[in-house]
Amino acid sequence: MPDTGPLFFTLALFAAGGILMGAAGSRLGAPLLLIFLVAGMMAGSEGPGGIVFEESVITFFLGTAAIAVILFEGGLRTQPKIIRQGIKPGSALAFAGTVMTAFIVAPVAMWLFDMRFANALLLGAIVSSTDAAAVFALAASGVKLPEKVTATLEVESGFNDPIAIILVMGLVETLAGEPMTWWQWIVMPAYMLIAGGAAGYGVGWLSAWLFRHVRLPVGLKAILAMVMGLLSFGLADLIGGSGFIAIYIAGVVMAWKSPKAASDAAPGVDGLAWLAQTGLFFMLGLYVTPSHLAIVAIPAALTAMALFLLARPLASFVLLAPFKFTMQEKGFIAWTGLRGATPVFLGIMPLLGGAPNASLYLSAALAVVLVSLVVQGWTAPLVARQLRLTGETSAPPARGELFSRLGSMSIVLLAGMWFTLVHSDSEELPTLLVYPETTIELMGNIRPDDAPEGADVIVASFPPDFPGQPADVRQAAYPPVIAAAVQEVNEEIMADRMDLVAILEKEARGEALTLEEQSRVDILARSYRGRYRERADLPDKIDIIPPSLAVAQSILATGWGSSETLMQRNAVYGGRGGVSHDTILDATRAYATYLNTHPAFDGFRQERAGLRAADAPITGPALAGAIGPYVGGDSAGYIGDLQALMTARDLGVFDATGADPGLPLE
Repeated sequence: MPDTGPLFFTLALFAAGGILMGAAGSRLGAPLLLIFLVAGMMAGSEGPGGIVFEESVITFFLGTAAIAVILFEGGLRTQPKIIRQGIKPGSALAFAGTVMTAFIVAPVAMWLFDMRFANALLLGAIVSSTDAAAVFALAASGVKLPEKVTATLEVESGFNDPIAIILVMGLVETLAGEPMTWWQWIVMPAYMLIAGGAAGYGVGWLSAWLFRHVRLPVGLKAILAMVMGLLSFGLADLIGGSGFIAIYIAGVVMAWKSPKAASDAAPGVDGLAWLAQTGLFFMLGLYVTPSHLAIVAIPAALTAMALFLLARPLASFVLLAPFKFTMQEKGFIAWTGLRGATPVFLGIMPLLGGAPNASLYLSAALAVVLVSLVVQGWTAPLVARQLRLTGETSAPPARGELFSRLGSMSIVLLAGMWFTLVHSDSEELPTLLVYPETTIELMGNIRPDDAPEGADVIVASFPPDFPGQPADVRQAAYPPVIAAAVQEVNEEIMADRMDLVAILEKEARGEALTLEEQSRVDILARSYRGRYRERADLPDKIDIIPPSLAVAQSILATGWGSSETLMQRNAVYGGRGGVSHDTILDATRAYATYLNTHPAFDGFRQERAGLRAADAPITGPALAGAIGPYVGGDSAGYIGDLQALMTARDLGVFDATGADPGLPLE
């Protein structure tokens, strides 16, 4: 018999801990869903829990079910007068506002991520939808708002998911190579809304009839209500309609046609919705890759700021202008366009649809949601009080409460910064060792037998008195030190290149990439390009620097290490403006990045790619002619000096002993 005790104990412990954590967070005004999202990240593959979860199909299925339950619960408790008050302004924000938000965010994302417009519009569509779980949680948090404001927010969050889903589906198909026609863009959304609404109304009416004519225990009413709601979702999906619209309307119609039964079922459905939204946030936290999230954190955070400081206010004030809202009410609606699980859930769709760089959308969506929950979710009660929308006419909130919220927000932001630093690409420096016996005293009296077995032979810096040493001593010691640093960096580059080769070859075979593999490509693109462009030329940028070329350039820059100013700053490859590095290895990494990424060296990279394609050795003499932009002035004379130096000093020996250039890219 299988031992189920540990499983039940673990699940119960997590559930109890999550609820208690939520209760503790609520005392500080913390968005409860944020706590479960962070808990999922900590339990995931890169957190202390170490759980590896990359089942995108399962995540999509469970996410769909969870959002359906959340929407049904919101519809079931929405009173008819709320619908009457909020249907017009809420629908305007849900339909036109979602599209406006996507198109306003797109140019900002296009600039921050250096995407094409279609890719940026997809990201804008993913984050355009306000989240029902987050909005309903705000409504249930004790914040007393005017009914008109609450009604507008609830109707918007109930209706805007289908619009965002339609946008995302169409854009994913477009990017995956099957663009929708303009006719499909018009007809499909209209049909999905009409069919979904009809299915929801029909099943809702049938459910109310059953409640009036069938006697059931109170406990079964919640189960029957939930089952009928899911039935409306499935029926709408079968006829090509929007299941999300259907299940929300089914809940509204049940509450409208049979208020007593809806009231009896509400507590049970509310428990299911709470389980759905907390479980969904935990699962999504488990699913994401924090190291990739760290890579996209800054541009995604700026995108989030553009979303709630520009796109949301602009759409809200424009679309609410025909309705009788005060400026304070418009301002609060503009501020509380909360993002939650829905954008992260939509971020999975590019991965399922085969869109390029799909993991970027998931990580960016999660970063936007985190910023929204921390900034908007935490400050919503304060904003409501400042705008005097809570019915309170007293002074602003107590100073202690204000400091508590701001302090808690700071802790979360600092924790995010810590998480980013932990998952950055920083690596421990190699052990400092020594070279030939003739240079032992010069390099610091370190004997070869002092070296840990298998350690790399790298020198951090030249001794302070090195520039004053005789020329023959410097000329003997200088080249091997620089060459060793270059070869260490080349090994790092080749590890990246071989990862990229394997992933691209797998993709070329038509095999689906895992989320980790997609994230790895995005991380490499960021590391070697600084932007998120198309990655067609990425392999050309991830390749070695011939040690002989680097040594020759370093010799010319420092005069065989005689420049005291440059040597003190480890600026062994030259540099303007007082450039300084902690170690020679750091300087070499910066030098290699410069040659591998700067637009001025496109010719250098093309020459190197040609050698790689011809399976020819990548050497300094073969590439010296393409290095002219390094000095910018008399490039012909500089190239001649490099070539003469490499020949006279036989620097090509360092190319022969360098790291294996690795697999060629076809």
